Amino acid sequence: MWNPELLKIDLTEEKISPKKVIEKRIVENFLGGRGITVFLGYQSIPTDTSPRGSENSIIIGTGLLTGTNFPSTGTVIATFKSPHSNTLCTSVATGKFGASLKNTGIDFLQINGCAKKPYYILIDEFADVTLKDAGSFWNKNAIETDLLLREKYGNDSSIATIGLAAINQVIFSGVSVDRDHFFQRGGLGAVFASKNVKAIVISDPPKLNELETDQVDLISQFTQTIKKDSWYEILQTRGTFASIFSLIRNNILPAKNCSRLLNLSPEKIKDFKGYNEPLQCWQCPIKCIRASYDDFIALGPNLKIVESEAIQKAIESCNIEALDPISTGAAIASLFNIQEDRRKLLDIQLGFSWDNTKIYSLIQKIINREGIGDQLARGEAYLYQQTDEISPMIKNQMPGMVYYPNISGLSLTAAVSPYAASSIQSDYMLQTEIWGVPFKLNQYSKYGKVRTAILLENLLAVFDSLIICTRYLPLLLKLRNTVSWIPSQIRNLLFQFLSNPFIGRLSLQLDGVIPLLQNMYDEQLTFGKLLEIGNRITLLERIFNTRLGMTSDEDKFSHFLLKRPDFFKSQNDLLSEYYRRKGLSPKGMVRKKTLEKSGLIGLITI
Repeated sequence: MWNPELLKIDLTEEKISPKKVIEKRIVENFLGGRGITVFLGYQSIPTDTSPRGSENSIIIGTGLLTGTNFPSTGTVIATFKSPHSNTLCTSVATGKFGASLKNTGIDFLQINGCAKKPYYILIDEFADVTLKDAGSFWNKNAIETDLLLREKYGNDSSIATIGLAAINQVIFSGVSVDRDHFFQRGGLGAVFASKNVKAIVISDPPKLNELETDQVDLISQFTQTIKKDSWYEILQTRGTFASIFSLIRNNILPAKNCSRLLNLSPEKIKDFKGYNEPLQCWQCPIKCIRASYDDFIALGPNLKIVESEAIQKAIESCNIEALDPISTGAAIASLFNIQEDRRKLLDIQLGFSWDNTKIYSLIQKIINREGIGDQLARGEAYLYQQTDEISPMIKNQMPGMVYYPNISGLSLTAAVSPYAASSIQSDYMLQTEIWGVPFKLNQYSKYGKVRTAILLENLLAVFDSLIICTRYLPLLLKLRNTVSWIPSQIRNLLFQFLSNPFIGRLSLQLDGVIPLLQNMYDEQLTFGKLLEIGNRITLLERIFNTRLGMTSDEDKFSHFLLKRPDFFKSQNDLLSEYYRRKGLSPKGMVRKKTLEKSGLIGLITI
């Protein structure tokens, strides 16, 4: 059985507690990564605390497979209360930081309190943890800080750092990890800065956590399998940006704050090739091109801009300061959306609007909280709150970058996600509705959506707990040959009556993962057992948020698409079915019977 250890840092008292082994029952019920960080967050973060208050905690975690030669298991996850959404949030950073942390003997790191002056946290080659003065470089950007710390601790160090956007409390500022990876969504950077933490430095490079020979053989087989998949080549040559062409073909490419459909010829953007060197993630054979479809859309087509070079420079401006490009684009789009509709926001004259690349000058204003940038830095929802007008936001933020009325399943998962703007917790329905993985569902139809959404929601919670990079989802969710020949219409009908564990055993190829876990886990692992763990994690996230007073009202798109009443009817129908199948009340609360069935009673205090 994996015996993960937790180390706590109390910044207020400047105290580092001895490591403690996390209870076996917690590991059995929550697995690792996202599951355990969510459990620790639920236990330690008071419901009514301010996200930027001293009582908020940052819990950084690894998984069972972290640091092994399973592909991309250097990934790391952080859970905290988000200043952007005021909900419990999980954010993921790829790379090697997770492997480096686990190599020190620290599986989970919990940061509490607030330091009296700027510090960075150093974990050295002896796994000693100390607080170091960061006052001399507190106001440097994320890239400058990273370079300065590498001069001191070596280029093989793993470094997570914040920039000026976080120092200035931009609500959607993130954390730069080893320069090229990011805790992007949720505002973790602002939480770091509120605690006077400039960076976390792990000076000792990660070492491979050797597995048994049979496990290594399984990983080798899995790696060979993924290298033959078309998704492998796509990530190597185009990155996730390649998905944008599917969005165009399926009529879900958005414009104007996702309130309109943008008809765009693929020829207009085909020259976008990404930037810098390919991503270098721990033990990953793919080496993805740095090109994200979400970032590109948010700062491009959503603002009616299709000039690839200008969009890329805008993304790089965000990355230098670890500023979330999606929320940056949504905040700017909100400003122009409001101006265009002649609503009163602020007495400003910018001199430019949609489709003008001068828009990008606002990024630096956001970082510095200068002029209108001060308003934009407070987030998308804040701008609408000044107008008494309808906001398109869910849980205070734009949940992603698609035209939602034309993709019903993704619209549902974006709405019910505990942290609506997190692509790792909502975008999984793109797999089925657009790419047909593991099976194809009609993007416009309601049939099969809720059952599939719950299946993938629970599976994703498991993958995030292991922790497996989400770019591997299309490779892990392959349809078995035994059912691939069945017409999709018939499969959709079958999925209305079959249980999710049965669907999973029938269709999904997880044979390469479950045997790897079995040697690290005392209980017999089955597909059904994994789904139970995933369901328990997602229910606990919901309980945290409903303790805040959130109800079904926060799980709905507001009526900003006034010309699409069909969309809202479909959404309400899907939401009602989701609540029923998930074991929730009509107001979105977890029922007592559901708590008992999930095994949460006895594990947590309700």
